[in-house]
Amino acid sequence: LINQGAIDAPFSYIPSTSKVDHCFKIAPKEGIIAPGGIQTIQISFRATVLGRFEEEFQFSVAGSCRPVILTIRGCVCGPALHFDVHELDFGDISFGFPYTRTCRLTNTSLVPLTFKLRMSDDGTQPAVSCFDQIRNDSDPSWRKGIHFYVEPREFTMNPSQGTILPQGHQDIEVTLCSNTVTEFYQKLLVDLEGFDKGVSSLIITARCLVPELQVCPQILQYDECQLKVPYERKFIIANPSHLPGCYGLIPQKRKEDSAVFYSSPKPCGIVQPHSTAEIPVTIEVQTLGKHRTNVL
Repeated sequence: LINQGAIDAPFSYIPSTSKVDHCFKIAPKEGIIAPGGIQTIQISFRATVLGRFEEEFQFSVAGSCRPVILTIRGCVCGPALHFDVHELDFGDISFGFPYTRTCRLTNTSLVPLTFKLRMSDDGTQPAVSCFDQIRNDSDPSWRKGIHFYVEPREFTMNPSQGTILPQGHQDIEVTLCSNTVTEFYQKLLVDLEGFDKGVSSLIITARCLVPELQVCPQILQYDECQLKVPYERKFIIANPSHLPGCYGLIPQKRKEDSAVFYSSPKPCGIVQPHSTAEIPVTIEVQTLGKHRTNVL
């Protein structure tokens, strides 16, 4: 504001009733400008609505019948975050095995954006991977399956949140470890801090299967054995499918009246697609006679 007159000019800001007025902050809102003097007015703007706007800022001057008017025009554009693909297709996946795909999130706007990723439908309890199972051959999930009181959280994102600079990008790793035999069709959603939820999305598809492993031979013949002397034979677990499989020998509950004790140095493991695993089984016969037992 410039006082081009010969006397002091008291001024004050006249508030507007427009929908964008509350987005502006004026400082100072009043004061006195000496003759020939200048008053710098600082205007701060924080947008809360999208679209074009035109706002008149009026300052009344003591003794003047007309206000001093400053017009501000502009356009508020929404944040622009885009994935580099429309869909992440995991294809066929094996139960309990983690699979990872990568996508890129790009900020095409002129301001930094803070994002957070979430799935449209995902649980709260972490999923159980086959690698966790094979570390514990006594885990009840081998016999009873994996049970959840709530839906498992089968998707993880790395990173799941962060800030992307203007015209910058962030590579995102999406990992799916399925604990449900089903077909997946879900959305990866992007929430923006201070703006809105679900501003961008990415479709994720997959089909979870359990490969059918085969045992050969189905009968191990140990012939004649001496009492309480260990004897070892081997059998094969075959995986004819195109997916990896996880196996585990259920531990034997040893009882005093058991006729045969069995154990294995490889009680659990993974069989890769279209391959086999050789499993040794050691027995110790505890009583005389012919015996038959099942290794599960």
